[in-house]
Parts: sequence; structure tokens; C-alpha cells
Amino acid sequence: MSYFDYTQKMYIKLVKSIANNYKTYSVLDYCQAHKNNSLQDSYFIIRHDVDGNINNALSMAKIDADYGIRATYYFRTKPFFLYRPDIMTKVAELGHEIGYHYEMLSDAMGNFIKARKMFKENLEKLRNIAPVKTVCMHGRPFSKYDNIDFWKRYSLEEFDLVGEPYLTIDYTDKYYFSDTGLCWNNHRFNLRDIVKSKGNLDIGSTPQLIDFINTPDAKRAAVLTHTNIWTDSASILMFYKIVFYVINRIKYYKKKQMVNTHMNASND
Repeated sequence: MSYFDYTQKMYIKLVKSIANNYKTYSVLDYCQAHKNNSLQDSYFIIRHDVDGNINNALSMAKIDADYGIRATYYFRTKPFFLYRPDIMTKVAELGHEIGYHYEMLSDAMGNFIKARKMFKENLEKLRNIAPVKTVCMHGRPFSKYDNIDFWKRYSLEEFDLVGEPYLTIDYTDKYYFSDTGLCWNNHRFNLRDIVKSKGNLDIGSTPQLIDFINTPDAKRAAVLTHTNIWTDSASILMFYKIVFYVINRIKYYKKKQMVNTHMNASND
């Protein structure tokens, strides 16, 4: 990772390259265009998971808006520093889609009835701020419970929802670029941010991603960023670099164990 990667200055370059080359969709806009058979031939889906440092979400929302991009911002509903209706309102006023970044199956320790109650309550909290029509699971890689499993028992329709990026978007004809773990080529580490796509080309840095975007080969893609990691503070960037180095190694070995367990079970 370049020392000067994952700064907001670098993010401006990324957004500029996307805006100059492609039609962009929020998750909701994509779902609606897909339903209406009105998708353009080339496009990028822009999504942001707001895992922490909610002020960063607002500054990135302003950057998106400056370049004519309407993106989706998925907010958690944890109290205090993560639940900031004032920030969420400002992001919505910039024209962006507000979504719910849910994690209640992990919070409820796998209790589906409790998780459903929490989901409904948190969704209503966000809908008091802005319309919410799509939701996206928060990975919680070290939790025993996978939040996407919530939909094995319930449906989007019963909550008046139309989309969940891991369920309702077909990525097989798209590239999928995610900065999970502070790296774009994170397939070795990802435990839950996984989709069946055309791949990520093993792109290792944002400048490499920008170079690819500036070619006609990109054509269709989805880009996910985690707004908390994009900062112009050298000290915070260094902190994240150290933290994610450790986290990625733990996830790598955990993923390796999961693969070995699956292989052993298949051989039994």
C-alpha cells in the first residue's frame, strides 16, 4: 500500500476518474434501473459503508456530490459517535441515498426473533431521518453469526425494502472493488465481503485502480469504500495500516482454517 494511498486527496482522484468515464448509480438507483430494464451499457455502482468516523462520511459525500455522483451511504445505528442524525441528514441533503448497515443478528447472538425486533426499530430510526429502501449487512468477521443469514428467515419485502447489495445485485458481469482491510486485492483476507464477480484484477492500490478505470475495459463495476479509513491525517493512516495488517493476518488464518475444515468434511 502506498503511504499516500487512502487519503481524501486520493479519493478525489478516484471519484474524478469514475465521473469522467461512467454513468454512476446508487444501490437503489441500480435496483430500480435494473427492474425497469433501463441500465446503461457501462456504469459504476457506488456504495459506502460507514463503519466509524462518521464525519468522514460527510466529507466524502460532499466530494461525491461535487462530481455529480449520487452514492449510497450505509449507516450503523450504534449509539453516540456512530448514530448522528445531523450528519445523516446532511448526507441526504446532498442527494445521496441513506441505507441501514445492519448487524443485529450478531448483536442478538443469533436470536432471530430478537434480531427482527432490533432490525425493525433501527430501520424506523433511520426512516425518521431519510427514506430507506435498501440495507446492507455489516460483516463483523469475528462474530460467530453472519448477518446476511437474517434473510434466510425474513424477506426484504416485509420491511418495504427493495435491495441488499449481497442479495439483489448480480455481479457476474461486473468487476467488484472493495477497500475492505485497507487493500483492494483483499480476496485472501475477506471472510464476508465476498461476491461472485469478474474479479478485482488483483489491483493493489488506488492509483492502479484509477489507471484501470481510465481504460474502456472496466465497463461495469461496483466500488465499495469504508469511509472511516479515508483520511488526510498521516498519523491516523499509519494507525489504520498497523491495525489492518494485524486484522488481515488473523482473517487470513481464520479463512485458511475454514477452507481446511470444509475440505476435511468433504473427504469424510
